[in-house]
Amino acid sequence: MAAYSAVVSLLHILHPDQFPLIYDRTPEIESLYSKLVSLQSLLEKIVPTKSIRDEVNNLDVQIREAIYTAQDKIESFIFRQEQVQTALLPEIIIIAADTIDPLIAKAEAIASSINETSPENTRETRSTNIFIKKIVGQEEDLKKLKDEVLNDTCELAVVPIVGLPGIGKTTLARSIYNHRHVKKHFSIRAWVTVTQDYQLKEIYSDLLSSIERKGEKARRDRVMNTEASASKLADRLYKELQGGRYLVVVDDIWDEESWDALRHSFPDSANHSRVVVTSRLREIAHYVVTSRFEEEIDPRDTFGYFIHAMKPLNDEDSWTLLRQTVFRDDDRRPCPPHLTDVGLMIARNCRGLPLSLTVVGGLLFAQGDETGRYWESIEEDTHAAAARGDESYLEILYLSYNHLPGRLKACFLYMGAFPEDSEILVSKLVSLWVAEGFLEPAQRQSVEQVAAESLEQLIDRNLLHIRRFTSNSRTKACGMHDSLRDLSVKECGKEKFFHSRRKYVQELPEGTDAQRRICVHRNVLMCMEEVHDSVKRITFARTLLYAGPHHHHPLPFCLTFDLLRVLDALTVCFIEFSDEIVKLVHLRYLSLTYNGKLPSTLCNLRKLQILMVRRHPKIIYVATSFLPVEIWNMAHLRHLDFTESDLPGIIHRRHDEEDSVLFANLQSLSNVSAASCTKEVLQNMPNLKKLAVWTKTPPVPADSCLHLGQLKNLQAFKFTVVQPRPKLVSKTKIIDRFPNTLVKLRLSGCTLPWEDMAVIGQLPCLEVLKLRDMAFKGDRWHVGADEFGMLKFLLLEYMDLKVWELADDGGGNSHFPKLERLILRYCYVLGDIPESIRYIGGLELVELVECSPACVDSALEISEYAEKNGNENLKVRIYSSWE
Repeated sequence: MAAYSAVVSLLHILHPDQFPLIYDRTPEIESLYSKLVSLQSLLEKIVPTKSIRDEVNNLDVQIREAIYTAQDKIESFIFRQEQVQTALLPEIIIIAADTIDPLIAKAEAIASSINETSPENTRETRSTNIFIKKIVGQEEDLKKLKDEVLNDTCELAVVPIVGLPGIGKTTLARSIYNHRHVKKHFSIRAWVTVTQDYQLKEIYSDLLSSIERKGEKARRDRVMNTEASASKLADRLYKELQGGRYLVVVDDIWDEESWDALRHSFPDSANHSRVVVTSRLREIAHYVVTSRFEEEIDPRDTFGYFIHAMKPLNDEDSWTLLRQTVFRDDDRRPCPPHLTDVGLMIARNCRGLPLSLTVVGGLLFAQGDETGRYWESIEEDTHAAAARGDESYLEILYLSYNHLPGRLKACFLYMGAFPEDSEILVSKLVSLWVAEGFLEPAQRQSVEQVAAESLEQLIDRNLLHIRRFTSNSRTKACGMHDSLRDLSVKECGKEKFFHSRRKYVQELPEGTDAQRRICVHRNVLMCMEEVHDSVKRITFARTLLYAGPHHHHPLPFCLTFDLLRVLDALTVCFIEFSDEIVKLVHLRYLSLTYNGKLPSTLCNLRKLQILMVRRHPKIIYVATSFLPVEIWNMAHLRHLDFTESDLPGIIHRRHDEEDSVLFANLQSLSNVSAASCTKEVLQNMPNLKKLAVWTKTPPVPADSCLHLGQLKNLQAFKFTVVQPRPKLVSKTKIIDRFPNTLVKLRLSGCTLPWEDMAVIGQLPCLEVLKLRDMAFKGDRWHVGADEFGMLKFLLLEYMDLKVWELADDGGGNSHFPKLERLILRYCYVLGDIPESIRYIGGLELVELVECSPACVDSALEISEYAEKNGNENLKVRIYSSWE
């Protein structure tokens, strides 16, 4: 329902805090605003049940078109305000209001027709813990595949997994990949997802970056050398794998050509290596299992070769998976008896597809209705979907989308803009959604909190999945199943919500010119005349996203849209800062890579909320700012993120303005010099929640000390010394200035004495502590009793620490009582890990990378203790080259 997001967006434009102050709040504007509020309220009440779905969809289209038209006229007027008479604005407003009146009447009629027997749509539950998905009904598949992967065949073997979309191929392959026996058997493991719009160079790069050897962690960053061709990366991959017993998973392969290109990079060293391939196409499975052999084999003849064809779950397993999804496998919340029969019918209607079952289960979980009425309505809908035969799973996925609240529909559609199998950072999504304006703050919640909560609700409904967690176990990055993404892309086209330009030759469906947003999957496409001209026709676009990998060669900014709100071009290197950008008066989100000084005219972007600027290559200019002093006039800024730079000094203000706060809305400020964060500067950012600062060398001079006491809401702080002096113990007292509100703290290169850690240990809210590159210096760290009471994550990296000891607490286990993850990296001289660490009940992970033998022995003892006491939740990972 793009109508709801369109209404909220127009309300945002007309809000008194956003609408240009040069226009008075005329009665016409107030009237339109009031009508939009009423329309929004009505849309929130309307549930598109089966009986009124067509009527609701027709109304949605009418509202969407009317709001889009009004929005285009109002924003075009504001853009051309210097050329157009201001007297025309009331006329535009009156026409918009008159157009909306009959739509309100229709919405009122539909809302009033919804009686008490209709499903409720007012309760949006939130999961209070992370639901861990388990293999259900496919235990035999897992055993069979594990045996095949670990069999005695010396030659390189290809193990194909084939099955319907949503049947669980990737989940099964991931379970094999991460199985402890498999991890122990293979010295090298790698994983790549191919997708339909693959690029060979990216596939090789992703495989190289995913390689994990025994004793070594996988590299997270993509290995993308722009000077290396695909063939050179293929040769490098061959050499990386040669000689080692490897397991490679090639997930979601679609055609023979991609396999023909890849298979030559997999050496056969007759050492039991394996390649697992997943595909929804049976003919591809046949091809990959036969084509790797030198002799000629008919691809249709697979006798004697292993192909694992996945089957749907039976009714019993389907109900088990559905029940676990709805009730989160919680013994304290069993399924009520009166829901069992209807639940069994819903499970049967999903035809044994795990994706359908988990999505429907997420829908039932989110609704939270245990009276049975909602379950019965879902049974009716899934029964109708099941009657569609092979297309039933698509109908069920559409059902899950159709039952989303209006604000979540916009968030779901937004995910379809990104390339297939994208891993998208939550922080980026939240910033984009804030800038788009289709979400609004709730009571006691900022719009950022509403955006983050909306994303978690999509995860609760199993419409998104978590790809990575933060240090304190929150969602850091998410992704979307390709079938759900296909649904999102389809609906984006129908709703005129997003157009994605994926390749040079691409058929553009009818109505593309009316799309509201554009996403470019290959950045270089925008430099091609044909692509440029076709995209240029989307004149009312509000968003332009460059979603491709970083393009190292500078690209000209060759396209602008007058009404643009979001320009995400962080992966594009700008030759120059185009004058056209500062004319985009509606811009709220701007990210780019640019090595020059930003112009003073940047302040023309008075609505800008998010500004991110990278420099490539990364060069730090000490005591230099590429930001104009006029940036202090941009009062709507909420997030600032730069490659290391100084902040400009605060502009001179009149005496009567000195008490006003310049950046009252600013929430995060990243990678600015500590010296430029003066007391006056921080006083003008009272609501700052995240701050990352740097300094060239320790110690921090007394005249540039941190004034964190000015920040009463600070939750995350990062302090980095760019050029640490390992032999120097700093005498700087930055520790005394940390506010009690801190949840995350990262220190690097500070060379502080370990005695100062006692102050950090008393921070009441601290959950994450990361210490890198001699953040503290000295042989001994003594942890006092009752310190670090809330700490969940502790990282020590490149430390010269020798002795880590905990004070005697009389056996009370008061040290690190909430610790979940302990990471030690490159602590070459550290002795034993304190013995009492093993007694922490919630400990989930102990990870060591290149630590001393004594430290490794301690970690092994922790592992043995956990195994002896039946603690299956604790994982101990050791990556070490010590013999």
